[in-house]
Amino acid sequence: MDEDEFARALLAHERKEWQDPESILDQLNLSAGITVADLGCGPGFFTIPIAKRIQPKGIVYAVDSSDLMLDYLRSHAQRSKVNAATIKITKADVSETRIPPLSADVVIFANILHDLDDKMKFLNEVLRISKSNSAIIDIDWHAKETPVGPPPEIRLAESKARAILEEAGLKLRKFNAGPYHYGFVCKRG
Repeated sequence: MDEDEFARALLAHERKEWQDPESILDQLNLSAGITVADLGCGPGFFTIPIAKRIQPKGIVYAVDSSDLMLDYLRSHAQRSKVNAATIKITKADVSETRIPPLSADVVIFANILHDLDDKMKFLNEVLRISKSNSAIIDIDWHAKETPVGPPPEIRLAESKARAILEEAGLKLRKFNAGPYHYGFVCKRG
């Protein structure tokens, strides 16, 4: 699958059957006016629903290293009639976001922790941009065969993700992220 096909698959309506962003966000109690960082935002599967919940005065930093994914996000945002000032699109590596320090009330990263080579560098960046009382949200694939998703051998087992997040000094609470994913709401320890 090329990157264009992948972007379309990430936005496909069928994805909401097994990873519903609205259901996930309902559990996170996002409110209008907050600042959210969506790291590895792709074409905006979570970014757009977040923006709708926090506008008109909230900000969502949408960070991805792919020009194509960010182009899809721009189009998706226009079609969704999201306030343009709400989304701050940032082309950057998720471990070096250029987001101002201590600025995010919520940091969310979905389906990316398993792909990162230097997970602690990434988590240090997450902590750098997070306010002291921020919610840090990790959503990732269960490490087993599922009808969709990456091969099980590259996924990060829930227990391993928990250990990495705790090593970074985070306290975790599990939440329902759908049938193929686990989700953690993390706070500084």
